[in-house]
Amino acid sequence: MRNSISIASIFAALTLIASNAMAGNNVGQCVYPKTKPAGKGRLVFANPVYIHSSPNSPDKKELKDLDAFTIKAESNGFVQLETVPGMNDQPTKIIGWAKLNDFRFQDLRNCN
Repeated sequence: MRNSISIASIFAALTLIASNAMAGNNVGQCVYPKTKPAGKGRLVFANPVYIHSSPNSPDKKELKDLDAFTIKAESNGFVQLETVPGMNDQPTKIIGWAKLNDFRFQDLRNCN
């Protein structure tokens, strides 16, 4: 009986450690900018989304395209965005770094 309790405790501890190790790793996830409805049912950015050359970089440009992106890397609340391959089999390209909280997670099928 004592062995089964300690084995169960060890298993629970390992499960907790493994889930914490994976938490916060969004690399490979599909994201889409947060939007709101506008006139005639089209979507617009909920707030401006800025793209930086590196995390926390002062230089920025405003994202203009409402597209899905794949997260390539993550750092300090910022994610590096990569384009999703289009219908013309164009290669993916890195867009830059943006704040993760400007995006919503999407099903991976939206990035395939």
